[in-house]
Amino acid sequence: MPLQRSIETLEEYLDKLKEYTQKLHICGNRNSYSKTDNDSTFMRMKEDAMGNGQLKAGYNVQHGVDSEYIVWLTVCDQPTDTPTLIPFLKSMEESLSFKYLKIVADAGYESEENYLFIEENGQLSFIKPANYEISKTRKYQRDISRIDNMDYDEIGDYYICKNNKKLIFSKTIKERVKPDT
Repeated sequence: MPLQRSIETLEEYLDKLKEYTQKLHICGNRNSYSKTDNDSTFMRMKEDAMGNGQLKAGYNVQHGVDSEYIVWLTVCDQPTDTPTLIPFLKSMEESLSFKYLKIVADAGYESEENYLFIEENGQLSFIKPANYEISKTRKYQRDISRIDNMDYDEIGDYYICKNNKKLIFSKTIKERVKPDT
């Protein structure tokens, strides 16, 4: 009897392992997926009429516009815009017979990785900084802790804070948003 119970328990564990493995395979590099539409990802949607800002299964649609015409469109499972810009530009370049030299995007696409890609690709970026609106306020402009409000010495390559102390570079931390999809 105990041997039979152990065998049944092991079979249950094996079934659960298979189920979890299948779910991990479906999810891939995403954080979630919908059981009714495995290709979609749960995303925080904008407030609806009932004031429900909740997670719902959805897709992130990216479109490129030129002179009010949609020239390129992609659909992806990334819930945020930042990691979608590089794959979008790459897919557009592969299919069109030319490359756009000026890339205009809103603050949701701002990242050092995106800026570097656009620059290395020989293009100009016009991406609104995420802190653009707040940087115009008096409080932001008077904040002595912000590097934007410090003096920079190009020869010595250091910043000078409001207390006339040198802020010398110590290390670089490189961080990737998410791998290209």
